[in-house]
Amino acid sequence: MHEIEILKDVVIIFGLASLIVFLFNKFKLPSVIGFLATGIIAGPYGLGLISDIEIIDILAEIGVILLLFTIGIEFSIKKLLKIKNIVFIGGGLQVGLTILTVFVILSFFEVSYNKAVFIGFLVALSSTAIILKVLQEKDQLNTHHGKIAFGILIFQDLIIVPMMLLVPFLSGQSTNIVSELGILLLKSLGLVSVTFIFARWVVPYILHQIALSKSQELFLIAIIVIGFAVASFSAWLSLSLALGAFMAGLAISESEYSHHAFGNILPFRNIFTSFFFVSIGMLLNLSFFVSNILIIVIAVILLIFIKSMLVGFVSFVLGYPFKIALRAGLILAQIGEFSFILAKIGQSNKLIDDYYYQLFLAVAILSMSLTPIFIMFAKPIVSFVGKLPMPNVFRKGLKKLPAANIPHISEHTVLVGKKSQVNSLMKSLNLVDIPYVIIDVDADRVRALQNKGINAVYGHAQYESVLEHACIKEASNMLLSVGDTAENASIIETAKKLNPNIHIIVRTKFIEDLDHLYKVGADYVIPIEFESALEMFSKTLSNYLVPHEEIEKTVGLIRSKGYKALRFESGAIAESKIHIPDFEISTLIIHENSIAFNKTIKELDLRNKTGITILAVKKQEEIFTNPDANTILEKGDTIYALGNHYNTSCINEIFKHKH
Repeated sequence: MHEIEILKDVVIIFGLASLIVFLFNKFKLPSVIGFLATGIIAGPYGLGLISDIEIIDILAEIGVILLLFTIGIEFSIKKLLKIKNIVFIGGGLQVGLTILTVFVILSFFEVSYNKAVFIGFLVALSSTAIILKVLQEKDQLNTHHGKIAFGILIFQDLIIVPMMLLVPFLSGQSTNIVSELGILLLKSLGLVSVTFIFARWVVPYILHQIALSKSQELFLIAIIVIGFAVASFSAWLSLSLALGAFMAGLAISESEYSHHAFGNILPFRNIFTSFFFVSIGMLLNLSFFVSNILIIVIAVILLIFIKSMLVGFVSFVLGYPFKIALRAGLILAQIGEFSFILAKIGQSNKLIDDYYYQLFLAVAILSMSLTPIFIMFAKPIVSFVGKLPMPNVFRKGLKKLPAANIPHISEHTVLVGKKSQVNSLMKSLNLVDIPYVIIDVDADRVRALQNKGINAVYGHAQYESVLEHACIKEASNMLLSVGDTAENASIIETAKKLNPNIHIIVRTKFIEDLDHLYKVGADYVIPIEFESALEMFSKTLSNYLVPHEEIEKTVGLIRSKGYKALRFESGAIAESKIHIPDFEISTLIIHENSIAFNKTIKELDLRNKTGITILAVKKQEEIFTNPDANTILEKGDTIYALGNHYNTSCINEIFKHKH
């Protein structure tokens, strides 16, 4: 059956990918290269393990949609506007100069102008999927070189549609290019308008209402519907599905629920994006690669040199210094995934033959495989090249750059848990001026806190994106009290992954959870079940007149042993305890017409007359323990006296109103 074949292919891909990626991780190689290798091995030119390549292509397309969708969520329209110069000036220059350079080089080899321009299209595009995935993993998306790469990639993703429209014109099959470009412009404006309306009015309202339901499933479904609806609208306009997905992500990014949405969709993106890289690997003909290895290697070296130099030049024109410019150039020095789509269209329109198509695939896949390595080693490469002599203007750049993205809060405490518990912790932290950030899944509560100027983030703390929005990497402590053990453990693991030095204190219901929570990374666990028992135990010891220091010592020992069944030496307590039946502490107030009014403790002589001992006297808001015998008892004073029931009845007679 067809369904069984599909399931078999998926099992083969994930099984083989798990093994290869595991081995790659052992050698500190990026997982992206592992997925490409999986496709090469399992594909029709490798071992031929996959029977239905078409379904893999469909899953890969979903992966690209989800990738662009999450990129849009994470970046936002505001951030996009901040780098508009990079997008339109930098992106336009990079694409234009790349096409021109390739055209000039190929002209020397007597390649026709239309084919030279088309090959320039293929070379101009870089891999959005690989670059942004690796930059996100390395936390470099908000760096200067990350912003350059992202801005240029956005322009490349926008320009792919006009390029696709120009292919029939370059092949001589279409002549009415002006009208087609005009229609394209109108469609693009329509997509942008719909995105703006969604971002401004529709999406924030929908997500807020859904967030109030506190249903994670409903929230996830809503996010997927919004993403695929806008992507489908883009496809209906004959624009790119990926472009529509990116615009949908931008619409969600403007709401306060964007970080929670990102965390929800991230696992699905990672799964489907892996299919994309596998599908790319399947295209490579290994026999062709081996037969033409020399020309492929030369072409890859030439490609990397040209693209890195051109991107570096464009970055310099934008004002960036040499180190940032060259680093951005190395990041973008490969052929992109949309070039594969363009190449298929070009092949069907006779712009390239099978030989050049396979040559393109080999160069593209090899350059894409090298990209994660270039990103990993870009900094030492740039540092080495930066030691070479060069004009000072190249080294410093044309303008002073603003500081890179710096979190607005640090050395703070992250609070996650039930409202009552968090409210108490907030008050306590306010008393000692410790900054904090609250993470909550109650949409109304988060909005109310934000309106009061309190740092609050909507979302589930088990998602990296939500924790990062709460500046977890700069936090000192996390106080966690969500109740559910599995939920606590998931949050602890994620927080420790992002910030291994953070001190996590967890409140849990049961003592059985202690070992598990400590194992996943908790620094201190407070079991409610046993803390209440310890409090009762302490009060019981007090009633037996066990010295306070012995009680504190015993309770501390129990906690230090992890609450393991009161494993302590019982001698000290057993010897210290005294049982006095019906023994209690009484609280009495001095009235103006009582016998004790305006008399000293010595004058009352309570110990000899009644057996009562006055432990403390409270005068207004100040308490005097072990009071002096000459202390005068005044109106409104509170007396704390120790005695049995008979003693108490006697003292009540002394302190009651006179008749």
